[in-house]
Amino acid sequence: MVQGYYERCELNRSYGSVERIQFLLGRKGAPRPRGKREITFRGPMRCGECGALITGEDKWKKLAGGGVAEYTYYHCTKRKNPNCSQKGIEEKRLEKQITEELEKLEIPADFTQWAVARLKEANSKEITDREQMYGNQRREYDACIRKIDTLVDMRAGLEIDEHEFRARKEILLAEKARLWSFLKDTDKRVENWLEIAERGFNFAEQAPFAFSKASKEKKLAVKKEIFSALGSNYILTAGKLTISLDDLLFPIEKMAEEARTLSARLELENQQGNTKDIGEIYSKSPSLLAD
Repeated sequence: MVQGYYERCELNRSYGSVERIQFLLGRKGAPRPRGKREITFRGPMRCGECGALITGEDKWKKLAGGGVAEYTYYHCTKRKNPNCSQKGIEEKRLEKQITEELEKLEIPADFTQWAVARLKEANSKEITDREQMYGNQRREYDACIRKIDTLVDMRAGLEIDEHEFRARKEILLAEKARLWSFLKDTDKRVENWLEIAERGFNFAEQAPFAFSKASKEKKLAVKKEIFSALGSNYILTAGKLTISLDDLLFPIEKMAEEARTLSARLELENQQGNTKDIGEIYSKSPSLLAD
């Protein structure tokens, strides 16, 4: 699984919204304007029946014994179809489903350390190949620049006419732009993929606890950021939330259950006096290594 995760990070060109990436990288997003209380999970969800946005609103209900109960209710805006039949869901029920999604991702801290170490090993093995690829691309780009310079000299020396100059120049400029895009893309991937991958593992390890802690402390902004960082295509149908996990997190979900099982097994064996190294146990798992 770790090798597959490495390849996924290498090939992935789009990691989602800017805010989601900032969160996965541990950076603070842009400050939000202050005003009335923000509904925690309003924004990314859409109705599974009509495709309209899901909105949220605070509700109050008078209690028979006196006092008022306050709750938050999420429902379809029905802006695409006024006759949409979908009913709403109370925030506590929605939050329970989000917690369950986060728990599917949860991985032991020692697995994060082991997986990141394996990724760094894979990165070290690939450095030479990537440097060679970058060098080849750079040489092609420099050669294209020289051709453009030569073309300009030929026109200045009247070796070619204006029509031929413009035609050849257009082709070379298009080639230059193509090669430059390859250079920038390769440079960016070499520079950022390992950091992004490590942040993905850290998110999977820490997010369930952070979400639970934020709920207890009523830190709504933290809960919203964690929810938004999970992925895309948030669909609410018949009170059931489905999420297309981020490309960084989807393979981790596949690893998580086995990683937790192996970690629990090691803990049990250590309690019985059979001391073993967790890294060795993870390394013996064909599925973890493959993905």
